[in-house]
Amino acid sequence: MGGFGALAVSIGALTGAADAGPFTAKASQGDWVADAVVRPLVMPKGWLEVGVSADTKLSTQYRGGDGQLRAQPDDLKWRYSRLWFELRQGFSDRITLYGRVPIVDARLDLAMGSQVSTTDVGDARLGVVVQPWLDWPADLGFSLELKTPTGVEWPEGSGGPDDTNGFLTGTGTTDLSARVHGQLTVLERIRLGAQLGYVYKFAAIVGYVEEVGGFGNGVIAPGNEVHLGTSAMGKVVDGVSVSVAGHYRHTAEFQIGVSGPDERVLRPIKPSGGDWFDARLTLSLEPSEHWLVEGWAERDLAGGDTRTFAHLGLEDFAPQPGWTYGSRVAFRW
Repeated sequence: MGGFGALAVSIGALTGAADAGPFTAKASQGDWVADAVVRPLVMPKGWLEVGVSADTKLSTQYRGGDGQLRAQPDDLKWRYSRLWFELRQGFSDRITLYGRVPIVDARLDLAMGSQVSTTDVGDARLGVVVQPWLDWPADLGFSLELKTPTGVEWPEGSGGPDDTNGFLTGTGTTDLSARVHGQLTVLERIRLGAQLGYVYKFAAIVGYVEEVGGFGNGVIAPGNEVHLGTSAMGKVVDGVSVSVAGHYRHTAEFQIGVSGPDERVLRPIKPSGGDWFDARLTLSLEPSEHWLVEGWAERDLAGGDTRTFAHLGLEDFAPQPGWTYGSRVAFRW
């Protein structure tokens, strides 16, 4: 082969390399596990997933001091919806990074057709999942998540229960969560999972707590939480699975106070905190390794008093009772 032939081979090799793009497989990319019930806790190295999910809840009840459900007065209807933008990346064989940012829409339907509503960015969440051992019969992993105060924390008006012109979309506080995850596949058709976690909530100066008769300097110390979750996933056919999950959390009592020049003087909020339990049913469809479509229904089964933060719309502190419906679409490559 002469010089011209060698040049043609070189150009052909370069052309083949140029076919690689942002949505094509990479040489260093790990293999995707098609069967969801045997999939590890982390994504394969080099994979990227972009997703959009939405959830919405309509509540016509609240929980009192005894945790029992009661009808809202005057036919009030609380609607709380979120649109999430999500990103996951297989950073390495054992580490997955992720981030989630919500757009929150909070609405209260009043008598005579009037409405109070707020739509804005909520608190973002950034996290990492680590699975140190990939060759164990069961999967064991750990995760850390940081919730950042990116949502609206300054109420319109005074923010009191009789002066609500809008709702908050963020708590104004930072949370750091640590969890242990475990899962076991049985007969290659059923996956059992469990998780145990703790959430430390940092105290912060926020716009919805003020000194009585003073100006600002309001501090809130949200109650830390202990989490316990269980789940079971069953494979229906290839690419179709159904899962059920239960989630329990115990929240310590909240405190508020004033941030002085030397120290913070805090006092407990009564009622606040308590025990919460909810359950979820999820249907997942994966027509190919690149696509995921999910739908779910979730219901709170027990909880504490939901009245304390209701006028602020702070679902992170005390979610109002009701059915939540959600869906998710994700594309990965």
